Amino acid sequence: MIKSEEILVDGRPALLAVPVEGPVRAGVVALHGSSSSSYRQVIFEHLANTLAPLGIAVLSFERAPWPADDVDIPYAVQAQGAVAAYDELRSRHAVPIGFWGVSQGTWIAALAASERPETAFLVLLGCSGVSPAEQMRHATVEAVRRAGYDETAVAWAVEIRDAVADLLRGRAPRAGVDELLRRQAGEPWFELAGIPVELGPELPVWHEIDFESEPLYSTVKCPVLLIHGEEDANLPVPETLEVWRRAAAAAGNTEVESVRIPAVGHWPGTPDRTLEGISPAYTQILQEYFSR
Repeated sequence: MIKSEEILVDGRPALLAVPVEGPVRAGVVALHGSSSSSYRQVIFEHLANTLAPLGIAVLSFERAPWPADDVDIPYAVQAQGAVAAYDELRSRHAVPIGFWGVSQGTWIAALAASERPETAFLVLLGCSGVSPAEQMRHATVEAVRRAGYDETAVAWAVEIRDAVADLLRGRAPRAGVDELLRRQAGEPWFELAGIPVELGPELPVWHEIDFESEPLYSTVKCPVLLIHGEEDANLPVPETLEVWRRAAAAAGNTEVESVRIPAVGHWPGTPDRTLEGISPAYTQILQEYFSR
């Protein structure tokens, strides 16, 4: 049994879940992926339902809005929100507190930990060891291949992805990229590249397009649990684990673990992303880690 309380973090809505019976022995701040800023998400609900009965307080919060319709919200801005949530949880429960993050939130977790050296642990679901641009390039390759298209289609899709990335970096002329998109828009694989045919009159900003993961991970001193789906097509898992191996060695961190969730991809459950569809194996991973 758990109980949940609506609170505020930095003036924004938040939800704190704690056990009904027994003491709170640790705390977790839940951090968002890129797709939603809400403090009420299926993945957060599952986290609270799984951990609170074990004596772990779980705090999720509304991510601060960003004034522009950009590709992303600057990671440093997101980390400020994470630190505010950490401080709020610490003010209520004087226990070891760490961060849980999903996808983009794993970078935010590591950044927040660098701001709070007393961070007790990081649990990172779908963590990438390459830059956002490299990650999306990998995801494009996998999406086109897994849909059954040949390597020519893969190459064209990658060319589109790279051209738009260079445009957003300010390294490619707009006219040439627009022409490439129009020329390939009729191909059956085009939508798998994840780029619209029309980019619009004003280009968005991709703040963290070339964010370097390894230097950040090399600052992490606390225990880390890396969780990836066995079928994750969104990021290069072997390369990510190698980045973490080097980063942990540089930091002298001997407590970095990795585990895979069988039969799932980047999302730890069924494609409909329902609470009921979340993998029991993922639930068990969390229960075992937080029961130590």
